[in-house]
Amino acid sequence: MSLIQIAYQAPVNGWLALTLTLDGKTIEIDASDVPNNPVEELAAAIQSAASGLDASVWWNLEPAGYFMYFERFLAEVRLRIEYADDGKRSHAKEVAIILGSPAQTLKPFWRFLREFQSHSYGEPHWPDVDYGRIQQIKTLLESN
Repeated sequence: MSLIQIAYQAPVNGWLALTLTLDGKTIEIDASDVPNNPVEELAAAIQSAASGLDASVWWNLEPAGYFMYFERFLAEVRLRIEYADDGKRSHAKEVAIILGSPAQTLKPFWRFLREFQSHSYGEPHWPDVDYGRIQQIKTLLESN
């Protein structure tokens, strides 16, 4: 079984329901595309993490929020997820943390992005995402 599994429902009117399973722990995220596009942030974060840089994604639940951190730890990537009832990063508490190779921690999100891209979701359901990073991410993951 994979360390990370991601399932989602088609976005509707700016809302995206995700189910993350991290080493057996399930996290349900019903994210808004306002004021940020978390799928766009995820693509940028995965590219940064695959390049060896730390990165984060804010999943706004209006008013709550999840904060996903990809942190390089030697040759591995630590994925840390925090939750705040009020959506403020400074009030967030850790809900999950895993450590694995870039392939174990980043590739499931790359696969999610590829799958999401294949449906060509658009307004009013979901804003555009720059999928130009996907090939770069794949190349970076293959070189890790």
